[in-house]
Amino acid sequence: MKKLSLALSLFLSLIGCQNKTENQIKEEQPLETKEEISVAPTSNEDDLFYIKLNTIYGENGLEDYAKDASEVSGKIIKRLNGSDGSEYYLVKLHQTLEYRELNKEPLLKTDYLIVGGRFAEQPLKPGANKTVVNVAIVKDQTLINDSELDFNKAIFAGYGEATEIKI
Repeated sequence: MKKLSLALSLFLSLIGCQNKTENQIKEEQPLETKEEISVAPTSNEDDLFYIKLNTIYGENGLEDYAKDASEVSGKIIKRLNGSDGSEYYLVKLHQTLEYRELNKEPLLKTDYLIVGGRFAEQPLKPGANKTVVNVAIVKDQTLINDSELDFNKAIFAGYGEATEIKI
């Protein structure tokens, strides 16, 4: 009986060591890298929606930075809090936007914009229809993993009208 108990104890301890070793090996293996950066939403999934941004006639907007950017579209993927107390949204564009900082070279690219409601009485929200928004170009891609908007990582581009679209 003692031999059986000893053998069983030895067997169980070996199984425990083996599992522990397998877990350590799995943890030490490098994670797969992906080309597209995954962004975890910081707000309720129901708050995320698709929008198109149109230039407001007579106002500065994206077309001052990017050719043929009088209308762009994308998905709001994340809410960002601003240090000024306002809410901003990270928009993943459907097409890469080529832009140039004013009076600078070379031509740059981004897949993200920041938008935020221009007027307190007309916030950007699902169901938006020509909601006037501030628009900024994300120039530093590390911004997409931040929960608070760092204004140094974006370029204020002007104003636009945001309208929810269904895809």
